[in-house]
Amino acid sequence: MIWMRVALALVGGVLLTGCASASYIKVKGTSTPGPCLTEVPARDLLVGVALSGGGSRAALFAEASLEALAGLRTADGVSVIDKINHISSVSGGSLSATYYTLKKPGRDVPVLSPDGSLSAAYRAFFEQYRTELSQDFETSLIWRQLLSFRWLNSALAAKTLAEILESRLYGEASLDDLASREKAGDAPGLIVNTTLYNNGRRLALTELRSEDFDYDFFSELERDLKQQGRAMELTPLIRERWKLLRPMTPVDLNTDPCRIRLATAATASASFAPFIGPTTVRIGEEEAYWHIGDGGLYENSGVESLLFLYLRQLQIKRAKRALIIAFDSSFPFSVGEKRLLRRSLPFNLRNFDFTRIPSIMEERAITYQALFFRTLQLEGVFPDTKSFQVVLIRHTDAKWAADLSDLPSSCRSELQPLKTPEEVTNRIAEIPTRLGLTSECDRDLLYVAAQKLVAEHRDEILEYVNRRDQ
Repeated sequence: MIWMRVALALVGGVLLTGCASASYIKVKGTSTPGPCLTEVPARDLLVGVALSGGGSRAALFAEASLEALAGLRTADGVSVIDKINHISSVSGGSLSATYYTLKKPGRDVPVLSPDGSLSAAYRAFFEQYRTELSQDFETSLIWRQLLSFRWLNSALAAKTLAEILESRLYGEASLDDLASREKAGDAPGLIVNTTLYNNGRRLALTELRSEDFDYDFFSELERDLKQQGRAMELTPLIRERWKLLRPMTPVDLNTDPCRIRLATAATASASFAPFIGPTTVRIGEEEAYWHIGDGGLYENSGVESLLFLYLRQLQIKRAKRALIIAFDSSFPFSVGEKRLLRRSLPFNLRNFDFTRIPSIMEERAITYQALFFRTLQLEGVFPDTKSFQVVLIRHTDAKWAADLSDLPSSCRSELQPLKTPEEVTNRIAEIPTRLGLTSECDRDLLYVAAQKLVAEHRDEILEYVNRRDQ
């Protein structure tokens, strides 16, 4: 009898969806941003960390990766994370990035003990960090949607997720709070990447100024061509297309970034239509509406915003070198291929995995992007690897011992334990993109993988960080 009541209540919730209608968020317009805007520091080396999308898989891999980075000691005796200037994040990585920049211990708390191990304060911080991000946000989202008659309403799902993140992770903290921490030297700057559905441009929710991303690509190209004795012939269309790649900021939309709450920023970045979002915003009294959603629609790594930011700083001589450490835990495109090769059932509306469509477009865009940037680097338009380096670390690349002596104990106690390194690699690759990982084995695999991968890239990272410019 009780189950019948529960079923009727759920059905009633769906039928009453229309009772809870979505509305836009009204934001105060201003041409004068508040005092939270920050500047990129002028220094020899700029270090950025990019955290990809991928739901809770990405959030937990990001936490574990930052913890592993914290254990790397530089030549001057401090941790690598003391050198991080900015974190750029997408989707699930934004859940982790916002938590880290808000709650990491301040600059007066040492990251490392005299023996090189993590200090007690940082061990406690990372343990709490991991615990907080291990929550099952997805189940909470579903139940809150049902009980508040918001079910099947993606815009209200975004509101619900923001409420959950606010109550469980960030409180009422805003970008203004992060700016205060950054200016005090307690945390790196944050770039939470979202997408404007209106024009397809990336919207970077950050305390940085719009002009900080204004890398003048064409002046570099013209200089290089002139050295070769060639003239530059570019159509106005190409110039306009280049502008579309530069991230916009809240200032470009005539709104104050200081007021943006972290829960709202993380939700916008992590939303994925039609399930969650986009969030619709009206700024000031103008009859115009901005629709803000998933930051990883074509670039799911978070690298691009840092690329524009740091290329600009090198161009205007505020930095000599730049390093981006990219932790990529995107869902592997190859997994979908393997699944489809084993599938004989034709697609229909009930069983069609529509996420495959944007994945195909993203895969092609990333390929062209990589070829484009690498070619320009080889041609001398972009800085060479001595001045600009990207270290890519993917969660699926971890190597496992033949005897699986490095397998987490939580994976040994499962009903069907993993038996070979190949099975472990496949298990990690197939961890789903959800806002909650219920499997302790999956969570532990991501943690161990991050430790392994940072250790593997240790010398590459430290060599670049420790290098002294002449």
